[in-house]
Formats: sequence, structure tokens, C-alpha cells
Amino acid sequence: MKRTLLATAVVASALALAVLAIRLYADHFPLLGADAGTTSHAAQTQWWTCEMHPWIKQGHPGPCPVCGMPLTPMKSDSVGTRHDAHDGSITIDPTVVQNMGVRTAPVTRGSLHVTIRTVGVLRVPEPNQFDVNPRVGGWVVKLYANQEGMHVRNGEPLFDLYSPDLQVAAEELIAAAQALHKLDPGTSDAVKSESQSLVASARRKLQLLGVADQDIGAIETSSKAPPTVTFRSPADGDVVEKAVFEGASVQAGMKVMRIEDHSHLWLEASVYEPQMEQVKLGEVVEAALDAVPGKTFRGPITFIYPHLDDATRTVKVRATLENADDLLKPGMYATASIVTSPVPNAVLTPREAVIDTGSRQFVFLPAGGGHFIPRDVRMGMSGDDDLVQILQGLSPGDTVVTSGQFLMDVESRTNEALQKLGAAKAE
Repeated sequence: MKRTLLATAVVASALALAVLAIRLYADHFPLLGADAGTTSHAAQTQWWTCEMHPWIKQGHPGPCPVCGMPLTPMKSDSVGTRHDAHDGSITIDPTVVQNMGVRTAPVTRGSLHVTIRTVGVLRVPEPNQFDVNPRVGGWVVKLYANQEGMHVRNGEPLFDLYSPDLQVAAEELIAAAQALHKLDPGTSDAVKSESQSLVASARRKLQLLGVADQDIGAIETSSKAPPTVTFRSPADGDVVEKAVFEGASVQAGMKVMRIEDHSHLWLEASVYEPQMEQVKLGEVVEAALDAVPGKTFRGPITFIYPHLDDATRTVKVRATLENADDLLKPGMYATASIVTSPVPNAVLTPREAVIDTGSRQFVFLPAGGGHFIPRDVRMGMSGDDDLVQILQGLSPGDTVVTSGQFLMDVESRTNEALQKLGAAKAE
């Protein structure tokens, strides 16, 4: 309790001394006023300071109000700057400009690129999925694609099927072909045409039953129908589903197996609702996967889904990625970057050049001779390469300060406040 009372007394004493000092030296501090006969701060160009206490500044010579030493004239203030006008512009000594590392950049016009980063999942394209369904009933006598995951090529045999319906169709083709070959050379054209039509009709029947052309040709040249007919793969791909074994009976329309072509895959990425307007068909998607480090896959956006997921507030976009090396697998997760160009013709400036206070946005423009002028701007969309769209305040060809402008802002605000206080005191 005693310690608390002692601390309270010390703080109260310090505050009392501070108030007394301010009242005694109010006329010596530029932030508190100046003599009636002293030139107003609005027109003040010469300052005096104390070498021991550099925060002391006043508009006339005299002793330091803190230590009593004679004040020395200043060529510039504490950061080597001089306030020039009510607009907040300042002039900085060239040596100080170099020490501050002031850099500038030009204002340009061009396309604003915005990269949207999201996640996606690899899917098998729907057109690359093939179901093998026999169009006749029968029994699987020989199964060539006998395990899931097996890779098959277009036209390779999948299984041999014995089917009474195929036997009948094969006999019809053989009979029609033999009848055509047995015609005499002098047979009329009408008879020949009718025989050729019968052969074509028999071939067509086998095609409709799912028999490949190469197997139909072999049947046509045979003397009797083969016991089984071979069914072949409709595409290159992997057997991802297999519903039969050797000896199994199948019915017409039954799905025997499914084959998927993985030569290219779909990347389905989620884009948040506010970013939907930036995404367009044909824009490039770059995908990186943990399973394939150091490699980037690129592909265009080929489809934007027409509905929004109300739970995640995202819409799915689809990009097509080539998979010639078979490095990509369906179901893999990928980190996707969508390079968009929402503003094709924008005024661009580096983002670091703009000072954003929340209620105001402005930049500093060099005017030569160490003179810098602040200018209000209005920012638009932020893009890649640390560029920002300028909607108002700058034009292509202008030059803005990109480094050291925060120190300029502090000094400009300080000097502007000094002018306002000085003008109020004079008034």
C-alpha cells in the first residue's frame, strides 16, 4: 500500500513539473506558438536548434530553453527536409535523399494479371470412360483382361464369348459369302447384287452385335462358324472395374468391365465467390502436386460449372492437364494457380508506392532538385508482381517514389501541422 501511494505521488509530481515547464517555455517551442513579432510559420524558412537537444526548434536565435546553450541555425530540419507549401510538399537535401535510399518507378499502362491460388482434385474425364457391355447373352470362355488395373490398348482382346445368337449370325454370314462366291461368271447383275446385299446384311448384323471388323472378316472366310467370338477393347486405358471371371455367364447389356483412358485428366479446382468474375475460359491453370515435386503441369480452363456450392461458397472450374508420362493419377490433390487478366488496359504502379491510411490513398512524385509533391490517388485491384491498378490520380509516364516515402509522409504531416498551428497563433 505504501509503495502504491509513493508511486502515485511521484507520477503526480512529474506531471506538475511537465505542466509548469510547458507554461514557462511555451513561447520557445514552435508547436506551441511564437512571439507576436516573429514571422508566422507559414512563411518561416529559417529554423534554429540546439546541438544537445535536436528536437528543439524555434524561429529566432537565442538560448536553448532546456540547457541554455546558444541555438545554431539549421539549413534543414531533423531529417534534412524543408516544408515548401500548404499542400504537404517537401524539399530534401540531395545527400539525405541518397542516405534515405529513395527509389522511384514509372507509372505504366498494361494488362493487370491476378493469380488466384486454390486447391483441386484430379478426375478422369467423362469422355474417357468406356463400359464394355455385350449385346448378346453367353458365357465367357477365355478372359484376357483378367485383373483390375491392367493396361490394355485399343483393339486388344478382352475375352472370348460363346453365344448361340452369335453362332447363328456367323453361320448366316458364311452361307451368304459362300453363295456369292459360287455364282457363275455369267450370272445376271441383279442376282449378283442381291447376293452382295445378303453378305453386307450379315456383316452388318455382326457389327451391331459388337463384333470387331477384323473378326467379322475372319468369320466370312471361314468354312464354319467359330465356337467363340472375341470382344476387344474400345480404347487405350486401364481396367478399373471387372465384374466377370472365366466361365461366367453374361446377359445382354450387362457391364462386364470399365476401361478408363488417363492420357489426360481433369483438374477440378474451387474458386471463391468474389473471384468468379475474374476467371474466364481459356485462362491457364498451373498445378503442382506433392507426389510429383519440382514439376508443374499446365492446362487451359475448359469448363466453369454453372452452380455454386452453398456450403463452401465456391464454384468449380475445370482444366485439362496432359498426362503423357502417366505421372498423374485420378484422386490426387493439387495446388492450383489460375493466371487471370481481369483488367486488360489499366494504369499500373508498384503497390509499395501508395500510402494507404484507410481514409486516404496518396503517393509522392519527385519534382526535381529534391522536391517531392504528394498526390491523392484511388486504387483499384491489386495484381501480380506487386502492381496495383490506379483508377484516379496518376497517368502513364508519371514517376512515383517507391522507397522512403513513409519518412516523407511523416515529415510532410509534421510540417503541415506546424504551419496550421503557426497560422492559428498569428491569427
